[in-house]
Amino acid sequence: MTTKCCPSELPSQKELILQLLKQELKSYRFFNGLREIGLDDSFYHSDFSSLLLTYIGFDDEENATYDFYFALLEKYSTYFQPNEETVMKLALRVYLELVAELKSRQELKKD
Repeated sequence: MTTKCCPSELPSQKELILQLLKQELKSYRFFNGLREIGLDDSFYHSDFSSLLLTYIGFDDEENATYDFYFALLEKYSTYFQPNEETVMKLALRVYLELVAELKSRQELKKD
């Protein structure tokens, strides 16, 4: 049995963002479950928010941007089902809402 150590081709930026969002949703759901039963240690919680927001095109570090991002994770993690197709669909929804928010903010800046 042979396994590949790394892909022969790097994913596109959008594919990378979707994969990271997928992992963020899984992690967010897992740590919310731990919090619900009284176990809370956010030190071990991965946080790709800055990386993802930068890749999507946000160039600010305002609290409102991060609040919006984490509200999306909260919202979509409630629909979480333990299968890859569902998680990818949720990641895509988060991505599309982030892109729409970015475009909305860019339009406001133009005015």
